[in-house]
Amino acid sequence: MSIMTYPGTHTYTFSTERLLARPLRPDDADVIFALKSDPQVFFWTALIQTSTPEKDFSEAEAWVEERLGSDIYLSFCLEELSGNEHDGDTNGTKPHVIGVCGATNLPEIGYMFRPSAWGKGYATEALQGFIKFYWETFPQGHPSISDADERKYLKAVTGPPEEAPQSAASIRVLNKCGFEYWKEQKEDDNVNSGVVVMLPVWRRWGPNQQANLRLAGSEPPSIDG
Repeated sequence: MSIMTYPGTHTYTFSTERLLARPLRPDDADVIFALKSDPQVFFWTALIQTSTPEKDFSEAEAWVEERLGSDIYLSFCLEELSGNEHDGDTNGTKPHVIGVCGATNLPEIGYMFRPSAWGKGYATEALQGFIKFYWETFPQGHPSISDADERKYLKAVTGPPEEAPQSAASIRVLNKCGFEYWKEQKEDDNVNSGVVVMLPVWRRWGPNQQANLRLAGSEPPSIDG
């Protein structure tokens, strides 16, 4: 399959102090399988799980194809700039990927990291880097977002911290990156059939809207503050 046939393929990269973010590629299915087959990676407990671990490699391939098949995704794989490890390559030519981040359904963002990368500040660093890249590249919001209001912000969805302890860490990352609680949204529970859960939604305004809010006398959060 040619990478050029995917509308969600892009050539953007960005870097932070310790990470290189490069585009998701069709051959990254092995990385996604390693992440999504590990129950520790998920933000929810089984009680309220809205996504389930991958059971076979084909599901990871489908996940990658979905994100490369639409321009509502803007996905990046994250590599350590100083890393010496390599993934699934006997020649040692494929750098070790510690996680993925980006837009999962614009303007919604998300990220996943290997448990070995937890507790090192990588999630905050990657998300801050993505936010900076996104608004510098798309100051008016991504062109694939048809709703004018949705172009003004980025948002994220987490599990309720009281029922999904791992979500508390994700919420701390979002708060550090300028996201504030916005509202709740309904999601179907994929583990408990017929059960609907309410999940918190967090929002961060873009620079243009932040400026408008300041003029109106409201001080929005900033990742620089």
